[in-house]
Amino acid sequence: MLNQLRRATSTTTLGADGKSKTSLSNTANLATGAAARALAGFVMSPVTVLKVRYESSLYAYTSLASAAKDIFKTTGAKGFFAGFGATAIRDAPYAGLYVLFYEQSKISLFGHLNIAAPLANFGSGVLAAAAATAVTNPFDAVKTRLQLQPERYKNAISAAKKMITEEGAMCLFDGLGIRMARKAISSALAWTVYEELIRRAEDKIVT
Repeated sequence: MLNQLRRATSTTTLGADGKSKTSLSNTANLATGAAARALAGFVMSPVTVLKVRYESSLYAYTSLASAAKDIFKTTGAKGFFAGFGATAIRDAPYAGLYVLFYEQSKISLFGHLNIAAPLANFGSGVLAAAAATAVTNPFDAVKTRLQLQPERYKNAISAAKKMITEEGAMCLFDGLGIRMARKAISSALAWTVYEELIRRAEDKIVT
């Protein structure tokens, strides 16, 4: 989906070597990353809610099936989308910022270095993930509270206010170190593979 959005919003120019070159503006990178991730988050929301509830010590679920039955019984179908607003607020900006930081890192930091493309992609992925994670971690903290205790936290705004009032602003950065490390490695690996697959697909089209 992201690749299709990027193709639709890219511009094609003729380079000095006579070859066509496609590029995206910073706004396009931000918007396509955010749009693709928001839809993915909506589709995956029921799975995420089940995972968070099942892993939490607040609930004594013995299986995913029992967790699903309890959620549906107590909150209805909307229970499977608890915290989606906060998730979208976190994930859409994260994905948009990630794509923006990633592309800028490739150009500004690695564009002038004589290193293999996969290494440049991996390095850009690590830096972009770390930066985007630091900016969006408060939304992740709020999202987790909403999914764990929907009866206590009604929406993202009230949850954030209650968290800050009761625990201080630093609670919005709980888990930042672990999340940053996980995101940096997973995102870098994913984008390195993504870029390589896209490159090979384009090479096949050319040949």
